[in-house]
Amino acid sequence: MKSRILLSLGILSIVVTSFHWVIAQQAPSVWDGVFTEEQARRGEVAYGESCSECHGASLAGIDMAPGLAQGDFIWNYDGMPVATLFQRIRDTMPLGNAGAVRRSEKVDILAFVMEKNTFPAGSEELPSRNSILSGITWLAVNPN
Repeated sequence: MKSRILLSLGILSIVVTSFHWVIAQQAPSVWDGVFTEEQARRGEVAYGESCSECHGASLAGIDMAPGLAQGDFIWNYDGMPVATLFQRIRDTMPLGNAGAVRRSEKVDILAFVMEKNTFPAGSEELPSRNSILSGITWLAVNPN
């Protein structure tokens, strides 16, 4: 009887672990087309109006403002939820006047930044809700 219970618990443990692994493998990443081209175009305009003064027209960074394309930037968020980057943009940018840009514009700007980091566009817009963005992983390298 005791051995059947232990065997059942062992099998249940394997099933649960396998289920968690499958769910983790299905979580979307920035490589799964999580923004649209139209959204990135809106973001490009908003970036030019609100971000390029500090981060540069080519996203290379100016003075103390970091670059937002490739290099260190793309690796700084590797493995993190997209919500981490969005929250930073939402709460701190533009520096000293975070309320000057609407949340909807900030998510469009993030879509533009993603596009400039060679992540593919898809058919649905990137949402501005952290609860959804928390389920999208920023991966520096395409896993496929």
